[in-house]
Amino acid sequence: MSNAKVYLDTDLDEQINKTKEILNTLKDIDNNFLKLQFISIKDFMEITGWSEPTVQYLFNKPDFPCTNYGKEKKAEIHAIINYFSVPRRK
Repeated sequence: MSNAKVYLDTDLDEQINKTKEILNTLKDIDNNFLKLQFISIKDFMEITGWSEPTVQYLFNKPDFPCTNYGKEKKAEIHAIINYFSVPRRK
């Protein structure tokens, strides 16, 4: 029988710190990832302070980026921002 000793050349503190760095990097990626967020007519009214008929008119325009979600119309925030970044005149 051999009395060979095995030594691990690993610094646990260093490995734990590397793991924490990886987890923090993953959190940063998740926080910076583009997340889709849909809002309703009611939400849009609260954000803008516009009346319900005005917002409904906007959501019913063919070029406005909204979709029917069940019986309710929803619009994605980034699509709305892009929509209003282009000047529109009557």
